Amino acid sequence: MKSLTDMKSITDKKILIDIKHPAQLNLFKGLSKELQDENWDVTICYLDRGKLPKIIASEYAGFKTIPVGSSKGTKWSILWNGNIKRTLVFLKMIREHKYNICVTASSIPLALASRISKLPIIQFYDDPERGSINKINAKLSSQLFFPPIVKETSKVSTFNCLKEWSYLSPRRFKPDKAILEKYNLTPYNYVFIREVSNKSFNYYNQEDAIICGFSKEINTNTKVVLSLEDKSLTAKFPQHWTILEEPVGDIHSLIYYSKLVISSGDSMAREGAMLGVPSVYCGIRQMKANELLMKQGILSHLPGKTAVPFINTTIDAAFQEQAQLTVRNRLLENWDDMVVFMKEQINKYKR
Repeated sequence: MKSLTDMKSITDKKILIDIKHPAQLNLFKGLSKELQDENWDVTICYLDRGKLPKIIASEYAGFKTIPVGSSKGTKWSILWNGNIKRTLVFLKMIREHKYNICVTASSIPLALASRISKLPIIQFYDDPERGSINKINAKLSSQLFFPPIVKETSKVSTFNCLKEWSYLSPRRFKPDKAILEKYNLTPYNYVFIREVSNKSFNYYNQEDAIICGFSKEINTNTKVVLSLEDKSLTAKFPQHWTILEEPVGDIHSLIYYSKLVISSGDSMAREGAMLGVPSVYCGIRQMKANELLMKQGILSHLPGKTAVPFINTTIDAAFQEQAQLTVRNRLLENWDDMVVFMKEQINKYKR
């Protein structure tokens, strides 16, 4: 039978984690598992958007997962269902479940609900370019954390890595060649491509299907696996490309063993770079998080068709496995353990 002290320690460890975008899925995955192993009561909330519910069901099996709000891609849906209604639901949840802290990555609805409820909330984000949104989040949150790409203030602090390192560090991720058999692939002899939709807030001003526009100019003598967010575009890509059906069991091993990563979205371009694979971001966004990797020579930003010469040159060259290991080890030596950092902040700020 648990003592009163034991019971109190359990009730003092209730956390709500909000995930509103696929790029945030893995950020909190390892953290959630470690907290659960340490007897935290973990609730995962998520935005009902695209494939996110299906992936949440797969990646967060065994957790309490609750859809909060939705987004159908229109500006009205994002405003009403994705923000106003979400705030009201979060207020109700906080009042009923009495969490000790909330954790998220740029969620104004949860930050506002937490502020009204006088509940600690900390956020981990990597996009300082969204100035007005970040100012609101900083004001509403207990603390807002960024990679070392911002100026610190009383409400803004930094961690020494990028957020993707929380699940891509060699301490957290071990590549497995088993996934290659499913797609009849051999290591370092195929290209991994990610094509994002322009229907999300981040990419409203970006041309739709950027990679599709120059896909036929990519060297046809190599295999290609394509992660396509908007499956309605399937017929517009070369027929010999393999289009993935999400959720993919081990997508980061697919990336790790590829010869080249091409992405119209910034997150997966950074993932490829941190996995030591030559990576090119061909979207339009200028991002300090990307620049951190570009300065290290492990990520290229080549918008649209300007990426084609780099792509074909890289396909023609032999893959350098030792260079991949060197990149990974250098980052491991110089960067923080993101999961450890997040746990330290949770224990610092929880009530």
